[in-house]
Order: sequence, then structure tokens, then C-alpha cells
Amino acid sequence: MKYIKLLTIALATTSMVACSDDDANWNSASDVTVSMAQTEISVKENKGIFNVPVSVEGEANGPIQVTVEVAEVGENPAMDDVHYLVTSKTIVIPADATTGNIEISTVDNGEINEARQFDITIVSVEGAQVGANITTTVNLKDNDAAFYEKLQGAWKMNFTSRYDGEASWSVNVVGYDEGEEGYDKTLFINGVLGYSFCALEMSYFFDTASKSGYVEIPLGTYVADYDDANGIYACTVTDDGSLALEGSIKGQWNEDFTEITFEEDKQLILYVINNTTGAGLGVMDWIWAIKMNK
Repeated sequence: MKYIKLLTIALATTSMVACSDDDANWNSASDVTVSMAQTEISVKENKGIFNVPVSVEGEANGPIQVTVEVAEVGENPAMDDVHYLVTSKTIVIPADATTGNIEISTVDNGEINEARQFDITIVSVEGAQVGANITTTVNLKDNDAAFYEKLQGAWKMNFTSRYDGEASWSVNVVGYDEGEEGYDKTLFINGVLGYSFCALEMSYFFDTASKSGYVEIPLGTYVADYDDANGIYACTVTDDGSLALEGSIKGQWNEDFTEITFEEDKQLILYVINNTTGAGLGVMDWIWAIKMNK
């Protein structure tokens, strides 16, 4: 459906440009130039629609038409209409605008692959001169090996509760953005206890060589404020019945990342603890046999 929509947009845009070319009063002011705004852009294969900017320098008194071409480059080139789609290779930048955009849509192939590259190059301009930078190289980075990102999104967290029997919460797994310190290390399960502000920390481990990994819920971690003086923490119970704030509960995802199964015999207790004294005040919930499904 997306391809049909993009094709329709492209045909409509081309039609409008073709009909207006003969009648357009292109910019006639001198010293107006257009250039690709960036020499390089990196996006993930699952990005969807994104813009590659074209910048205008100088005071234009009319619209400017810019036409680009795309080309495969690098050791692992990206192919037009295979790995990405261009809405239109000709754009019209209004007289009062300083930037125009070439709209691209990525194609997520669902396969693990090296990053792919292609160039977008200005090949003709109406109403302006071509500036110094005429090419932007686009890097399409693979997202399918980034299992850290594939785990993020909406899940149903199913479990057995000491108080409610078989139960579940609608949760959302979120993480850090690429470049941030916690990226590829820490995720959060938002929505535990049925509240969006309750976030259960989850450590992420992945071995690129074996393409295998797992997650862990570290115990002793903060979940949410209970009130000004007390917090909710992730705990478990030891064999002698006492509470423990150490250790973890390991979870394993399946091949298509639609299910995470945690150690069935491990019990997770969401416990209210005084932040100053460390005294326990009560159990919010006590669960085990935890399984998450998309």
C-alpha cells in the first residue's frame, strides 16, 4: 500500500511540475545558489519517510526548480526502487524558502546486512546557480541486527500473581537513542503494575559473532516513587522466605522477537521500601512465570 501511495504522490508531483514549467517565473535575482545541505546522512532501514535537504543561499525573487539523480555507490550499494523509493526527483523551492527537501522512503528488508549507500546529486537547476556541494551520500544502516531496537515497542506482559492468579499488563519497552550511553545496554518496561510511570529496568546482552542474546531484570532496581519518602523496587524472595535485592531474572527472546520468556521459577516482588531507612513497607505485587508477547 505504501508503494502505491508513493507512486501516486510521485506522479502527481511530476504532473504539477510538468504543467507549470512553461509558465513558471523562475527566480531572476543574481547570486542565488542551491546546494545539497549535507554531504552525508545516515538513517536506519526502518526509518520510513525522511527528507534530504537542499539549501538556498541568496535572496530569490521567484521559485527555484531543482532536479536530482540517484546513484549506487560503495561496496554494498543501495538500489533505487529496491532499498529505497524517491517520491520525486524534481522539486520546486518557493521564493521565500531557504530549504527544499528530496523525500525518500526506506524499504525495510527484514534481513541482516551491511550498511548500503547511494548518492543524491543535483543535475539541473532552474532559477539559480549550482553551489559548491552537489551531492549527499545516504547511508542506509541495517536495523535487523540491532535486536536492541527490535525488542522495543508494545508488549503484553503475562504472569501468575500471588494475589490475582493469571494476569497481565499492557507494557511498552523503550530504550536509549543511538549515541546515548545506555544504548545497547539498558531497556525499560513501562507500564508494570498497570501504571505508565512504573518502569522496570531490563539489561540487554547480545553477542554479534553468535547472533545470540538475552535480557535480564536486575533486582534491587528502582521502579517508581510510591510517595515522597518511599519507592517501589524490584525484589525477589530467597529459599528461607526473606526478601533479596540482589541477582536477576533472565529472559530469552524467540527467533522472530514476538515473545520473551523469563525464568519460570524466579519470583519478582514489587516492594515498597523507605528511601532513607531501607525499611520494607509492603508488597505491591508478587509474580512469577513471566512471559511477554507482542
